[in-house]
Amino acid sequence: MAATIKSLLERRSPLVAPGAYDGISALLIRELGFDAAYIGSFAVTAAKHGLPDIGFASIDDMAESVRCVSAVTDVPIIVDGEGGFGNALHVARTVRVLERAGASATHIEDHSFGKHLGAPKVIPVKQAVDKIKAAVDARASEDFLIIGRSDAETSEGQEATVDRLLAYQEAGADILFMARALRAGDVLNKRLVEESKVPILITNGPNTGYTAADLGEQGASIVLYPTTTSLAAESGMRRAFEAIARDGSTAAVDDSIGTNAQFEEFVGTSEYRATAERIGLLQY
Repeated sequence: MAATIKSLLERRSPLVAPGAYDGISALLIRELGFDAAYIGSFAVTAAKHGLPDIGFASIDDMAESVRCVSAVTDVPIIVDGEGGFGNALHVARTVRVLERAGASATHIEDHSFGKHLGAPKVIPVKQAVDKIKAAVDARASEDFLIIGRSDAETSEGQEATVDRLLAYQEAGADILFMARALRAGDVLNKRLVEESKVPILITNGPNTGYTAADLGEQGASIVLYPTTTSLAAESGMRRAFEAIARDGSTAAVDDSIGTNAQFEEFVGTSEYRATAERIGLLQY
C-alpha cells in the first residue's frame, strides 16, 4: 500500500516535499528518495506559460501536472489549490479534480488577489471558513488532506492570521499553513504552534539560513520547497544558453551538464531497450 501523508507524519517529522512540476523533476524526486512532492502554481505557471504566479494557472493546468508527476513517482503529492478557483462551489470541484488526478492534499488560500504583487487582499473569515468546509465535504477519502492557508499576515498582522488559521482548523482543515516569505531569523508563531491541534506546514528555500530540521524543531511538521526547482532549472539552462550564445559551443558547461548517455540512463532508455529486446521489437 502506498504511503499517505498521515502515515509519513507518524514516522518522521518534518516531512520534506521538494517542488515538482514535470517528468524530469518527478524522476529526481524518485531517484533521490524523497517521501513527498509539492506542485505549486509558481512553478507550473512559469514552466507551462512563462508567466508570473498571479492567477494565470487554471485547475486544468494543476491537474495535468499532478497526473504527470504521479505517473512517475508514487509518493504523496501536495498541490496548490489556489483559492479553489472561485467560490465554495468551485472549491468542491477543485478538490474532486485534484484528488482524482492523483493528489494527496491541497491547500486552499484565503486571498482574493495580489499575491506576488504586494500585500494580498484577503476574503472575509466566514467566506474562507466556508471554503474549507466545502473542501472537506467534497473529498472522497479522508486520506486526502485539506490544508488551510492564510495570506493575511502582511495586511492583518500575524496574530490575526493565527486567528484565521485556528478558525480553519475548527472548520475541518487537516493542516495549517501561514504563508510568508521565510527570512533568516524568522520563527514559527508560538501561539500557532501551541494552539494548533493539527500539523503545521511551512515553506523553505534559498537564503533562509534554516534547514528542514531547524524548522521541525520550531514546530513544523511539513516543509515545502516550492521555488527551488524552478530557480535551479532557470539558472542551469541560462548558463548553458549563455555559453552557446557566447561561444557557439557548450564546452564551458560540459562538466556540469553531463552527457546524453547519462540522461538516457536517467529517463530509463535501457529499461525500454531491454523490454523491446525481450518482446522481439528490435528484430524487425
